[in-house]
Amino acid sequence: MNFPHSFMFSRGFWRRTTPFTRFGLFLCFMCALAPLSLAQTPGGSIIGTVTEKHAGPLAGARISVSNVQTGFTASVSTDVNGQFNVENLPAGAYKVAISANGLVTQEVKVTVKAAHKSKLSASLKPPPPPAPPK
Repeated sequence: MNFPHSFMFSRGFWRRTTPFTRFGLFLCFMCALAPLSLAQTPGGSIIGTVTEKHAGPLAGARISVSNVQTGFTASVSTDVNGQFNVENLPAGAYKVAISANGLVTQEVKVTVKAAHKSKLSASLKPPPPPAPPK
């Protein structure tokens, strides 16, 4: 007796089960597949690190991301290691502005692709010293 084949695929199994049982099995199967569909995100993300020119990782820097075509914006701050992650961005061209108190703001253009992580590293510099008076 070939148990797996004869048990699941024989007509006797389907004759012995009620429509309610079959619906329950179908529902269990669909619930088991649901997490797979949630894992696929249509958007992409921008990840990166922000450092200060002479001091290393920059915590608390503000990252502002704006879509060039739609005007969609998102903002995050860097963590204690100077790292940031902006997730679930629709695919397209973005302008990323990186700023921190007392440092020169840096702007970068980034293209985001669906289900892709675009990497960005930036180093902020202090403002230039004022010109001496004449």
